[in-house]
Amino acid sequence: MRKISKQFTYPIWDEWRKNSFTQGKTGTFTYEGPEFLTFEVQNDPSSEDYGKESGWCLWEKRDLERPSGQDITRVTVDCKENPLLCEIGNDDGKESGIMLRRQRDWEILWDAPEGYPDVEYTDELEPRDVYDEQGITYDFETQEVRDVRDQELHDTDAKVGQTDAPESIQQGWKDYRQKLRDLPAVMEARGFEPWQAVMMFPIAPKDMRDPSAASDPADPYRDGAFAVDVKVAAQKAAGKK
Repeated sequence: MRKISKQFTYPIWDEWRKNSFTQGKTGTFTYEGPEFLTFEVQNDPSSEDYGKESGWCLWEKRDLERPSGQDITRVTVDCKENPLLCEIGNDDGKESGIMLRRQRDWEILWDAPEGYPDVEYTDELEPRDVYDEQGITYDFETQEVRDVRDQELHDTDAKVGQTDAPESIQQGWKDYRQKLRDLPAVMEARGFEPWQAVMMFPIAPKDMRDPSAASDPADPYRDGAFAVDVKVAAQKAAGKK
């Protein structure tokens, strides 16, 4: 997966290790890592871990292809849009982060009584100093389902405008997008909770411009079949076939 570098500003606490953010203090950091991260979230409402990240975040194809349990929902985050979350959750270690932890200066904040360790602090913060990577949670709310739906509609806007594609392929994308629009109402009418609905998003047609993504031998995109279709259509339009 493509790696990105994204500088961002994030809230920091009022005082070292104090869970208070009333003074509007901020820090600046640069996320360096995969463009997208996928988190595995516990989706069983009866579990005490409901909504919590259940393990390592994923970004490599072999991990994403690995099946997950029925009590797990995978949530993919665009790190260009949410670099703070990706920096907290990213398990892809980087040399710059290791060097920061080794080389930054520390000073005594509280001088402890003899026989007890002093409390030290540093002004050279990184997001994981402020935010607990083990505390990442996901809110399974209806609005979140709509937000995911809306983003998918936005991401596929161009698919319905590719006039060089066969009509059957264009219709496939139109049908898919209509199912996305209907999804919140359809799931609510059937009594499904948001955490269930996020596992029932319609399956998108294969990308006509990525033949390698097709695994079905009968898939029209496999082995560049779409390119052949376009060539034939062009020949027909030119009266050569």
